[in-house]
Amino acid sequence: MKRLVLADWLAVTLCGIGHSPIAPATVASLAVCVSFWFVPLLTTWPWILLIVPLTWWGAALARKSIDAFDVVHAEQFAALRRPNPHKGDPDQFVFDEFIGQWITLIAAPHTMAGYALAFFAFRGFDILKPLGIRSFERLPNGWGVVLDDVVAGIYGAISLFIIQFVARDYLPGWYTGM
Repeated sequence: MKRLVLADWLAVTLCGIGHSPIAPATVASLAVCVSFWFVPLLTTWPWILLIVPLTWWGAALARKSIDAFDVVHAEQFAALRRPNPHKGDPDQFVFDEFIGQWITLIAAPHTMAGYALAFFAFRGFDILKPLGIRSFERLPNGWGVVLDDVVAGIYGAISLFIIQFVARDYLPGWYTGM
């Protein structure tokens, strides 16, 4: 098993969040929502342009991580964590959740309701993988690890835009805080 350098380990595990014994991807998505709540500037131009190079970098990190992490859960977490059915997508690698959740947050108003819906929309699409998302997992060289979350993030953002459109007419002020 290869080892990651510290900078790569910090990125792929989001500073260790990927080693959470329970639902590391969900914990990572929640951490992204909380972080972006305090730094909402990251959901505006030109910051969102960073998503493209970070996606590219994420695929490269995923390739390294597949070799670096044991994809079978550690024995100490056996009672808490399910075995990872995707041998090419280690549970500890949560950089893809960072990117996907970020994409969904771009469409969310800076309200508690907006961020909560962004969290649930992204996690729902990421877990259920409807509408062709699952087909992205089959891409080689780390791309499948990252792009399924990117597409889940895009679907989450589209869902939030639709919710905002409907809420504007039928639930004024509830979702957008206005």
